[in-house]
Amino acid sequence: KTEVVKNTLDPVWQAFKIPVRALCNGDYDRSIKVEVYDWDRDGGHDFIGEFSTSYREMSRSQSQFHVYEVLNPKKKGKKKKKYQNSGTVTLLSCLVDTELSFLDYIRGGTQINFTVAIDFTASNGNPSQPTSLHYMSPYQLNDYAMALRAVGEIIQDYDS
Repeated sequence: KTEVVKNTLDPVWQAFKIPVRALCNGDYDRSIKVEVYDWDRDGGHDFIGEFSTSYREMSRSQSQFHVYEVLNPKKKGKKKKKYQNSGTVTLLSCLVDTELSFLDYIRGGTQINFTVAIDFTASNGNPSQPTSLHYMSPYQLNDYAMALRAVGEIIQDYDS
């Protein structure tokens, strides 16, 4: 949903960001329906029309404008041959900003070396005292050691 642009028949909307996952759940060819309404103060917004596209089609518009015909199915059925469209929407730009995941880096050949460093500064307390974050109990791991083990067990398979 975009912001409302009032008092014009040729609105220009602000650019906005939307994750591909929210737009099409990662399916670049999935149909995306865009509906266009005329805003009314009383909340009874008037349906102007709609068009369909896909992420793949929009992403091809990175270097050129893409014009979509806005069609109203009810008007198309009534006016038959005279009705062409209810206007057009021009996509001025579609910028794709790829955010890679940890797995993308691994698949791409990123090498990982798991290294651990522990800060034994005095502010963490004396390791022989149970109140210290580094307390070395003969019976169980401290919070730091448990966290390191949990992370280490997950990424050990990726250690090169």
